[in-house]
Amino acid sequence: SQPQIEDEDEVPTVLRPKDIQARIRAGASVEQVASAAGESVSRVERFAHPVLLERSRAAELAGASHPVLADGPAVLTLLETVTTALVSRGLDPEATTWDAWRNEDGRWTVQLSWKAGRSDNTAHFRYTPGAHGGTATPFDDAAAELIDPGFARPPLRAVARVPAPVPAPVPELEFAEPLIPVVPAPAAA
Repeated sequence: SQPQIEDEDEVPTVLRPKDIQARIRAGASVEQVASAAGESVSRVERFAHPVLLERSRAAELAGASHPVLADGPAVLTLLETVTTALVSRGLDPEATTWDAWRNEDGRWTVQLSWKAGRSDNTAHFRYTPGAHGGTATPFDDAAAELIDPGFARPPLRAVARVPAPVPAPVPELEFAEPLIPVVPAPAAA
């Protein structure tokens, strides 16, 4: 007779390498997969490494793609366009992080992350490999703003006119004795 397991939670779940890679390819981090499956980080890393390289390569290729604008793909690449947009906003384009992952439909999502002051920002693009580098379509407002051809113009906004400061009254100085101007004596001839 076989011993019966009373609680199914006691059965360790071991992810197959294929499952680990599928989760990493879909955007999960090594730590997230290891934690969710109760696996060691080192075991997950072993199978995740080739997929992380694939994601990194997809993000790199997306930088060479052309953003899709209202009138078609731009001449500049996504990387050139984003770099110009960030520099025009006074941000360091070298302080960005690019990542990519494959969606359930097989298409790539590319994420650009950067800091502006204390805020963390992200922009997402749908990357489609193809001729001449492929295309990148903005997926959210942040991405659309970064590739907007009019990004160099500051946004128009209503600003209340601040009234000119009124100078404070200067108190009159009072002296106990009138001041007598000092006139230098004529030089001796």
